[in-house]
Amino acid sequence: MKNFRKALYAVLVLVALTPACALAAAFETFTLGLPGDARTLDPQQAVDTMSFSVTKHINEPLVTVDGRTKQLVPVLVERWEILDPRTYKFYLRRGVKFHNGEPFTADDVVFSLKRVADPKSAYANSRGRFIDLDGFEIIDDHTLIVRTVGPVGGWLESMKHPYASIYNRKAVEEGGEDYFRNPVGTGPFRFKSWVKGESIELTAFDDYYGKKPNFKNFNIRILPDDSSRVIALETGKVDMIYAVPPNDQDRLNAPSSKVKVIKAPGLNLIYLGMNTQKKPLDDPRVRLAIDCAINKEAYDQVVYQGNSNLPQGLVVPLSTFTPKEPKIYPHDPARARALLAEAGYPDGISLKLWVTNLQDRINGATVIQSMLAEVGIKVEIEAFESGVFDERVGARGQDMIISTWGMQTNRDAGQFWLPLFHSKAIGPTNWTVLSDPQVDELIDRANSTVDASVRTGLLEQIWERLDALHPMVALSVPNELYGARKDLVGLDDLYDGRINYLGNLSLQE
Repeated sequence: MKNFRKALYAVLVLVALTPACALAAAFETFTLGLPGDARTLDPQQAVDTMSFSVTKHINEPLVTVDGRTKQLVPVLVERWEILDPRTYKFYLRRGVKFHNGEPFTADDVVFSLKRVADPKSAYANSRGRFIDLDGFEIIDDHTLIVRTVGPVGGWLESMKHPYASIYNRKAVEEGGEDYFRNPVGTGPFRFKSWVKGESIELTAFDDYYGKKPNFKNFNIRILPDDSSRVIALETGKVDMIYAVPPNDQDRLNAPSSKVKVIKAPGLNLIYLGMNTQKKPLDDPRVRLAIDCAINKEAYDQVVYQGNSNLPQGLVVPLSTFTPKEPKIYPHDPARARALLAEAGYPDGISLKLWVTNLQDRINGATVIQSMLAEVGIKVEIEAFESGVFDERVGARGQDMIISTWGMQTNRDAGQFWLPLFHSKAIGPTNWTVLSDPQVDELIDRANSTVDASVRTGLLEQIWERLDALHPMVALSVPNELYGARKDLVGLDDLYDGRINYLGNLSLQE
């Protein structure tokens, strides 16, 4: 009888454990389908969402802002003190290791933040300008003081942006120019491999100090074609995809479907950028004429099937700043023609429109081409692979572009506008080539003001000045549409657009 009880107990334990074991075995590997490849795995060189989607899992900052609560939370620090408006004392988390086994110390923090201001950083002339390179004090391996160049509004909150990723000095110095191919961080996943244009593989970091990911292997497949990405989801080749085509949403959500679509508010502003330094677009009247010629509601319906919000100017609805008087320019072809004539172009103009080869950009370009033709603006569309697009736009040769800028990394308008419109960001991120002393001065003042009410007044002034200059047309803020296998849970907690941490996703038991 005693042996029988032992045997029965063993069977019951086995039965009880089987579902969990089966679940773990089934979720050994999680595969994500992305609409584009990362351009670099070095966050301080990246300006694109796909790169950040990957590095989010590899690198960590000192602090971040929770996407759901919008509250500042510690990551690589245990706590911090603000000693005065430009002086911060950080108490670093102990027991943290980098993926190469090196311990995380204050020296790595100083190295990383100084690296932001290095001329090779994409953020040297924007966020790097706020770091006082002579203001660091290392008290011990886990305590240091960091100073900014004067007061900086929302500086801690800005660390949600990947520019504030903490690097291991040894790994960066050993990697040299090729570091971006083999990144080293402190995050839940470590880098494994990257086949450009095809796949990126990560694996769970065994020595991670925090909550371990729910799966060991994290594989990313690059699937720029919408149909191929959806088919990969439906056939089980991937567990989840970003950027579900809006016209597939109802079909994928059908009761008989093996997959589902989750909708979340968008954080990306889709915009038509115009080269403000290139004729005939150097005239604000021409730029306003183009805005009046575009029917944004029709654009939204055709490109996103209504799955988006119409922006009320150059900011997304989830921004913490809302202007008192949003400026809306309705579809008005007559006014567009009049503005062109007033600017000296009664017979119209010819322009080139550059886009990446993402389907929604190509569709959007076709819509705009048709709309502008109605007012005498002939548009030639050229589509490029994303890396080529960035290089060509960075060289300032564009007439017009359709691009995007997101608030996934920061909900603050001053920080949002800094890389888009400050003259020192021309090239890396200021793709309208806007160079306006008043805009520069207002952005600098707003981002060096910690008084909330004063700062709001400055943001209103920036809003008004940008409206007068009209460097871009706000087209749409698409909803995020995540596609996933039906038993994947945790997607409702994704609040950061396409820059989410996915290690907490799990399978429904």
